[in-house]
Amino acid sequence: MSRYGLKLSEGRNLQKWVLEVSGAKKFLDTIPKIPKTKKIKPGLYVDYYIDKSELEDDGIDYCTPQIAAVLYVDKKGEETQLGGIRAYNWETYWLEFGYNTEVDKSENWWDLIKEEYNKLLKTDEKRLKK
Repeated sequence: MSRYGLKLSEGRNLQKWVLEVSGAKKFLDTIPKIPKTKKIKPGLYVDYYIDKSELEDDGIDYCTPQIAAVLYVDKKGEETQLGGIRAYNWETYWLEFGYNTEVDKSENWWDLIKEEYNKLLKTDEKRLKK
């Protein structure tokens, strides 16, 4: 293994650590994992997929893989990522909301995700009524 990269097994251990330390696990456990089937029912899901390319060594610093993502699947089956969690070398983590916003506490992060999820549900309902 290179200096800054991680093996997938180390990425999974990092994932477990972050889910516990961040407090996000208790919220993510309340929603189902995204199924691997082609037809997915509308709703809110968690995806624990770790992209192997995000574990690779860039030669400069440790990688910051996404270790969990919260996804909204609409009635057309389209996925929208509402939030994510990234980790850095067993030192810190980021609770991301949207694509450029970091949140300080898992409770606040989860509240923002639920709020956005409810907005998307209302938007979809209005779109279907037209």
